[in-house]
Amino acid sequence: MNQTTLKESCLLTGGVGLHSGRRTQLAFHPAPAGHGIIFHRLDQDVKIPATWRYALVSPLCTTLENQGVKLTTVEHLLSVASGMGIDNLLIELDAEEVPIYDGSGWTFFEKFQEVGLQELDAPKKAVRLTKPVQWNKGEITIAATPSKEPHFTFSIDFDHAQVGAQEFSFHFTPAHYQEQIVKAKTFCREADIPKMRELGLIKGGSEESAIILDEQGGFKNLGNLTYLNEPNLHKILDQIGDFYLADNLHLLANFYSHKSGHASHLEFLRFLFETRQDAWEIVTLP
Repeated sequence: MNQTTLKESCLLTGGVGLHSGRRTQLAFHPAPAGHGIIFHRLDQDVKIPATWRYALVSPLCTTLENQGVKLTTVEHLLSVASGMGIDNLLIELDAEEVPIYDGSGWTFFEKFQEVGLQELDAPKKAVRLTKPVQWNKGEITIAATPSKEPHFTFSIDFDHAQVGAQEFSFHFTPAHYQEQIVKAKTFCREADIPKMRELGLIKGGSEESAIILDEQGGFKNLGNLTYLNEPNLHKILDQIGDFYLADNLHLLANFYSHKSGHASHLEFLRFLFETRQDAWEIVTLP
């Protein structure tokens, strides 16, 4: 199995940042083997590798930083790169935030599928767990055990009638990702919207870019749902993107996560790579 990149360069236009509200376009370029996923902030002329070493703990989105220059809301784009098995990519933009589009990964997926992928003359690698690893913080748990392929089980528990306590298990393959995960939109409580706006957030948010949980226990924009368990599926979409910060390598493990989010995903990666170096190895995929 070889590394991949895009067949040719392409553009995505018309998107706005969820929190900044700023309109920006993205340019995607093929990259050579071993390049990884790298963002280039053209307005600052700074390149930021999409790895955990450049990530900042942030509760509402995944944030990268290099030389004091930040890039936010990268998780959906990284999730699609991981889901499609894209190892190498150069992404150019002239703003601090990746556009939200419809709140899922579908816009990125559709564009990359249209352009197509090419194989490179270098083997694909992965991080294989060799021992169980568990990370806890309060009610949050992320546990991983060795596996030949990635599996995700995600458990959420929201005080909302249409969400509540639920769990979903997912065998991570490109086909399953396309069928079950990539169209899952982000979500929020209607009651939290005024608070976020007071903080200067979600300037680019709308009922088209998020599932809104209303105060009566229903979905305010039910027609925007793709899946009945969309909030849980979106948490997996986010986690797949956050875990691709593992140097853009897939993690071969069975994962169980309870109430985790962007900040805890990054903390788990740091724990795994800095503290539990005895529990993993880099392998070449056949």
